[in-house]
Amino acid sequence: MTFTTSRAGRFAKLGALVAVAGLSLSLAACSGGSSDSEDSGDASSSSSSEAKLSTPTIIKEGNLTVCTGDSPPNIYYDENNELIGVEIDLAKAFAERLGLKTVLEEYNFSGLIPALQAKQCDVIMGSLYIKPEREEIANFVPYLYSGTGVGVSKENPADVTGFDESLCGVKVVAITGATGGSGAEELSKKCEADGKEPLDITLVDEGVNAVQQVIAGQVEAFVDTSEIMGFYQKQTDGDISMVGEPSDKIRIGAATLKDNSELNKALDETFQSMIDDGSYLEILEKWDVESNDITKAE
Repeated sequence: MTFTTSRAGRFAKLGALVAVAGLSLSLAACSGGSSDSEDSGDASSSSSSEAKLSTPTIIKEGNLTVCTGDSPPNIYYDENNELIGVEIDLAKAFAERLGLKTVLEEYNFSGLIPALQAKQCDVIMGSLYIKPEREEIANFVPYLYSGTGVGVSKENPADVTGFDESLCGVKVVAITGATGGSGAEELSKKCEADGKEPLDITLVDEGVNAVQQVIAGQVEAFVDTSEIMGFYQKQTDGDISMVGEPSDKIRIGAATLKDNSELNKALDETFQSMIDDGSYLEILEKWDVESNDITKAE
């Protein structure tokens, strides 16, 4: 597995971060992939079996190179600067069963698809919603369900009740390029059409920054996935929490280039084997996200 320790330090436990200097976080946004990566030597990231894929199906012999990002609990850095999470475990399982070593390249969410198109990685596993416009660019192997959630501070000064018109005229924060941001923009248009004030939307590159702004009172709500809201609620001991029910349930999946049907097929067959032997459910149970099981009826 490969990751950049200089970036990893920024994603240490949020609980520690929010306690420092009255939430005065100074986190530089990532501008690209992990160009200064170093091998972590994680033995669990590789398999002793013969590799089932080779170039040009994968960009580097012996490796499954995965574009990923910051989207807890699916992907995040722990206090030991190790990338962990649901999708990290899924990526490792895919690679191991294909006889490959896992290489992780970190990008801002908005940079994931451009990195795939530039062949900086073989597959995106970065909480990427499967949407029609993305399916024009990539093939997907769906592996999780997700939904939109709204996080607010304990005070909830704007009396937000969920992803609804209680957000009209409210200052909200979302992640650049993520579906939460585009959803907020659509809701803002609806507010205006109904004669109400539009949402005042701020976009940031990292969830930690968004949470900081909510708790500090700079904005009144954070719009992103429901699982992210659950994660930050735990990390901040309830200083931010989700209001209302998740909306707009949608699939998340592994994205490969449209012309790389061989890799898509290999990942699809590998995922099915994980469903069949129960290892997929074990990963979900490990991270307490059984409700995101893609095999359950929508």
